[in-house]
Amino acid sequence: MSESSREMFEERRVKEYLAFLVVKFLKAYVAFEGIHAAFRRADADSCLATCGVFEQVRDLEESLAFDLKEMAHALFRTRKGRDTSKPKPAARISRRMLRELTASIEMRAIDSYLGTGYHLLAILKESLYQLRHYAPAYEEEKAEVAAIEDMARRLKYTFSPEEARELEHLRSLANLSVKLSAENEALSRRMAVRCRDLFQGTAQVIRRHLEGAAENEVLVQNLLQNRDLLDRVYGAGAAERIFLELCRGRDVAGTTGVERARSYVQKHCGNVDGLSGVLAPRGPAA
Repeated sequence: MSESSREMFEERRVKEYLAFLVVKFLKAYVAFEGIHAAFRRADADSCLATCGVFEQVRDLEESLAFDLKEMAHALFRTRKGRDTSKPKPAARISRRMLRELTASIEMRAIDSYLGTGYHLLAILKESLYQLRHYAPAYEEEKAEVAAIEDMARRLKYTFSPEEARELEHLRSLANLSVKLSAENEALSRRMAVRCRDLFQGTAQVIRRHLEGAAENEVLVQNLLQNRDLLDRVYGAGAAERIFLELCRGRDVAGTTGVERARSYVQKHCGNVDGLSGVLAPRGPAA
């Protein structure tokens, strides 16, 4: 493979990685919004240990979140490895220089945010696991110790010194377990908030990054195929606004953002599989 062919292949691969990463993130964002809503309901009803949120967090952490972490690391390392020379001071400030610097910083932020988000989800998963599998047992242990003490009082039973020490040890273990359960519950609340803040922050960085990704026809194509996710993450009408931005100043047909984006993809990719219904009006929500 010639050097130019290799460069074209790498450029195409980077475009695909970024496109797939963005779509996966949008799906993960929507999934976590559902998890966060379920978490808040369960917390209000004092049933975090039994509500099923653990399974939802586990599935997200082990699938989309893990994939995003790996893809972001690979994409960032690929971009970093393409320029092994030390950065040279610019002779003059230019729009291109600022754009490239911004893109580099944004990609580094995305890589860092997604990696951090994965680890925060893992902590949230573990805290919910502890609540689900151990919290009920902790409460039972405390109740058993209390029942023994109550029985001894009713029967006017006097514990021997050895029995009293053993009972005190059981009481300490039970109290420690209950305290640990309360700490896990508080930790799960903090992690849920931090995860949501990070998802929202990452969404804004990606949104800003999209403004400079107009040359990525693979990304535009994938966003067209998943434009409902754009509206769900960034609000109603976001997809139309984003496509208008991506196609601004381009010689493509159409008046709406979706029409122009479809024309752009058809012009540069030739492959519009899955886009035949893009321009069809959406029916009323079920």
